[in-house]
Amino acid sequence: MYSKEMYSRIVKCTCLAALALEAAITLPGISELLLQFIVCGGALFVMMEAVRNRKYIWVAAFAVPVMYFNPVFPIEVSRGVTIAILLLSALVFLGSLRYLSPQPRMSLATITDLPARGDSL
Repeated sequence: MYSKEMYSRIVKCTCLAALALEAAITLPGISELLLQFIVCGGALFVMMEAVRNRKYIWVAAFAVPVMYFNPVFPIEVSRGVTIAILLLSALVFLGSLRYLSPQPRMSLATITDLPARGDSL
């Protein structure tokens, strides 16, 4: 089973690959919709990770990819603006690979194994 950090890294790299594919080729129809689902879902995943880590700057940074790649309410812009948004989104995902990692959660076993804190009565 993957650790949370590895799962997060896989999601971010998959989104980077989807963004690179979208920048290289114009995909019509179902292929474009699939890439939008991948990038929007990945950006939402990373936003939730940022909220858990209380890094709200990253939440704001991932708002652009979530809004632009939303497959339910697509936004149509020129190819130049699309390339700029793709590059910005790729930079945000690259930055999150470097600076945003999930915090480990304590399991029940680690909580119960902690040494007692404070003085006994």
